[in-house]
Amino acid sequence: MLRIHVWTWILSKVFMAADFRVLIDLACLDQLPQSGRRRDNVLDYCKGLTGLHHLGGDFQVVDPDTRRGFEVSVIDGFIVTWWVDHPVRRVVVVDIRQVKK
Repeated sequence: MLRIHVWTWILSKVFMAADFRVLIDLACLDQLPQSGRRRDNVLDYCKGLTGLHHLGGDFQVVDPDTRRGFEVSVIDGFIVTWWVDHPVRRVVVVDIRQVKK
């Protein structure tokens, strides 16, 4: 019985190790509709970054002042800008804005 508990503990640590937390600046949420499919799709994408951040965005940009790299993803008519803070295991969403037509 102890062997099963140890194996369960090991598996939980392996799967938890892959997940990061996602932080979204509250000002970003003001750019989304109050409700609806498009809002849900963008928020679901952000939630999905916990385990899929390693795939990156659609393209990358670099801030010329800080030289920090940002991932940029286009989701259902919105541009989501984010970066991965590996030491503290989190994904930081810094900007969400609607694609201009």
